[in-house]
Amino acid sequence: MFEEISGAVQLAIIDMVLVFAVLSGLALVMVLLKNAVKIKTKVKEKTPKVEEVKVVPPAESPSRIIREEEIEGKLVAVITAAVASYLERPRREFKILSIRKYEPSTINPWTAMGRQELMLGKNIKY
Repeated sequence: MFEEISGAVQLAIIDMVLVFAVLSGLALVMVLLKNAVKIKTKVKEKTPKVEEVKVVPPAESPSRIIREEEIEGKLVAVITAAVASYLERPRREFKILSIRKYEPSTINPWTAMGRQELMLGKNIKY
């Protein structure tokens, strides 16, 4: 049926037409999906919006604040003594200005270690 050069040319033309027909069909499907998504978002926009309510925490009692300040003062004193002991220097040579709680990251420790090794340029051979 498709013999010699003329058969090869005919087969190539048929294949190209088929490929472009399939690509045109896919493009049409993409356009239809885009229009369907637009219609769906318009429907969602028409729904009434809920008013935001601001929640105010209850006022803390002064006795609780005083207790927390006492705990903070004791904590600062303990940390200052630990730093002085570690540095083997007298307390008067340094001053602790602020102490913040450590907030651990939400990154998996294995991921963090892998990133650290990549940044340090270690070539680990397994």
